[in-house]
Amino acid sequence: MDQSYERTKEILEKAGIRPTSQRLEMAHLILSKHQHLQADEVFHLINMHFPHASRATIFNNLKLFSEKGVIGTLELKSGITHFDSNTGRHHHAFNEETGEIIDIELEENLEKQIFENLSQSYQEKTGLTLTNASLVVTLKGKPSKI
Repeated sequence: MDQSYERTKEILEKAGIRPTSQRLEMAHLILSKHQHLQADEVFHLINMHFPHASRATIFNNLKLFSEKGVIGTLELKSGITHFDSNTGRHHHAFNEETGEIIDIELEENLEKQIFENLSQSYQEKTGLTLTNASLVVTLKGKPSKI
């Protein structure tokens, strides 16, 4: 078995997911690079390799993968979920013009300072506490090259 498939198999097993051939291929295709795919995009990607894979099976496995932490989820617009192959600590920039989602990382001390300020402000305004928050920066207007 290819080393990258072996690594994918380990990820599934560690998450308590039985690595069937279809799940292994699906996880491998999703985890092969950092990407943010909607369910239909995953369906089309998987069907290029497994033409007879059912939509229900793919969607059920996406749900399973996200529940077990193999992939993350990101909802930028109401009702539209993106499945995030990068499960490491990071944030996102969303370009409204192009629809592109880019992973962004913050230096640890800066991130801590930002979240302390956000948490304090949020608690003052709502009386609630932020837990496990992440940032999504929405970019408006046409992108320009530097």
